[in-house]
Amino acid sequence: MRIDENEEPDLKYIETNINTELKKYPGENLFITQGYICRNEFGEIDNLKRGGSDYTASIIGAALHASEVQIWTDIDGMHNNDPRFVNKTHPINELSFDEAAELAYFGAKILHPTCILPAQKRNIPVRLKNTMQPEAPGTLIAGNVSTSVGLKAVAAKDGIIAINIKSDRMLLAHGFLRAVFEIFERYKTSIDMITTSEIAVSLTIDNPKHLKEIKKELEEIANVLIEENQTIICIVGSVPKDAAGYGYKVLEALKDIPLRMVSYGGSPNNISVLIDGKLKKDALMALNKGLFNY
Repeated sequence: MRIDENEEPDLKYIETNINTELKKYPGENLFITQGYICRNEFGEIDNLKRGGSDYTASIIGAALHASEVQIWTDIDGMHNNDPRFVNKTHPINELSFDEAAELAYFGAKILHPTCILPAQKRNIPVRLKNTMQPEAPGTLIAGNVSTSVGLKAVAAKDGIIAINIKSDRMLLAHGFLRAVFEIFERYKTSIDMITTSEIAVSLTIDNPKHLKEIKKELEEIANVLIEENQTIICIVGSVPKDAAGYGYKVLEALKDIPLRMVSYGGSPNNISVLIDGKLKKDALMALNKGLFNY
């Protein structure tokens, strides 16, 4: 297991060497290995940084062109809501790769968002199973699942920072947004959500490492307001662009929750809202009732 200069798995190297090792043991069909630990481009001991052993399983499965990757945890698959905050939830039988990635990125703790990417590239199904309940079907994540139209699950991502950037220079001016995004690029800070108006842009980040420097540079071109301790609530499913009523259902369910931002239409698999972190539990419960009748 090796990572490259960008700290990403060196899949070509891994594929070549893992097959070389397996050929040393013809006739064997069970191998046990550790996860997480690897070597870097200099041959030094390192680690995969993200997703731990689950990430290793997906990488090895992709390298071997496996028929399926199984990840065993202590719950029976991805649930339609967070069982730590909502009493009535249920496991989801099937998800597309894109739906699972959205849920993982926006807070579903059972799976790190990078874990399924290697398997997705090779179109290898990933099945989440419960060690304590091996008979439970779990959740199948694949590219060929029956993606029925509708909203399937809710996840929440905490520790979000909202940044409002307001400037008269933005009005009818091309290049302003580029200048804003270049600041975040310089500090290698990813943006989660974004909304715009004629004279303002609001966006969110989850990494405060360079917040002070980013704020300082933004203030050279605009007025900046920062709000911390926000939460992104992500509603995931399959919502085609010509499907009506899904945005209404989400907003109707959250009618008593003040919304800081709304993101809808950027992805057919995701409707996201930003709220004050203190209202997270209320929002999750409201969505459970409004979307899933619990």
